[in-house]
Amino acid sequence: MQPQTDSSSGCLQAFGRGSFIALLVVTIPCYVVLKYRDAIEARLSGLSEMPVFQQLSQDFKTGADIAGAAFAAELKEFYADSSFSFRPNQTFSRKNTYWQREQVEAQLRAKMGKKFQANALRYLDYIETYRDLAELEMRRSKIPASITLAQGILETNAGQSILATQGNNHFGIKCKARAGFRKDGVINDQDFNAHSLAVDCMQMHDDYAWDRFEVYPSARESYRRHSILLQDQRYGWMLRTYEVGGVYDIKKEIFGQNRVPYYAAWTVGLKQSGYATARFYAEKLTLIIETYQLWKIDYEAVTAPPLK
Repeated sequence: MQPQTDSSSGCLQAFGRGSFIALLVVTIPCYVVLKYRDAIEARLSGLSEMPVFQQLSQDFKTGADIAGAAFAAELKEFYADSSFSFRPNQTFSRKNTYWQREQVEAQLRAKMGKKFQANALRYLDYIETYRDLAELEMRRSKIPASITLAQGILETNAGQSILATQGNNHFGIKCKARAGFRKDGVINDQDFNAHSLAVDCMQMHDDYAWDRFEVYPSARESYRRHSILLQDQRYGWMLRTYEVGGVYDIKKEIFGQNRVPYYAAWTVGLKQSGYATARFYAEKLTLIIETYQLWKIDYEAVTAPPLK
């Protein structure tokens, strides 16, 4: 006669097997996700595909705040100059060169993987091509050149987007739609008005049918238009809040930090003010500025002679 199986023992065995299976199916994957969360988010957001090497998970260590202290006198003079000078063909002349491509490129080659180096060179080409326009606009508007260049790089894939190559639009600025333009269900180009600096509106086939983007005769007008946009009520509060050289407390953390250099505060402000809907827009801009040391270009503009 076989001994009768203890039912409580069987329940315990079943519970043990269930717990083990739960450990395999739930607990371990959760642990892996938590441990590698930053890497997973970076891949999903496209951050891992960008030619950058800074992670910024611990702290901002670029020296921007130190530079801000070193240029205190120049910064005071820069912000005290409220005169506005604009001429269509105005050029920028710098007194000092703090951003040097050769130095930045050498550091990138030493720290960046080979698969990113070709794209990094495109970023450097873009910076070299448009830095004068960005610094000129900074002298006029006080908008950091680092922010302008980072947005231009991100919005155009370093100048390669159709919007940039065919429309000279470097910042994704849209034409303004007329009031009630969709009431009849028919959308055409006559329903949109371009800014006075633009010459036309163009539709991107991968965007909404009711979106039109401004077309400019050259990149110069695109950079001027960007400055005008960021000076309006929606974004202009940052000009009064985050001055070049400062370190500021922000309400929404970026890379786990809520006290950051001015340019990181600007990127968070742009995202919060609705410039872009992409979840990691601020993080991408900040990584570009950090990796390519664009904050040095801000100090070139600060120390440049006043515009005449």
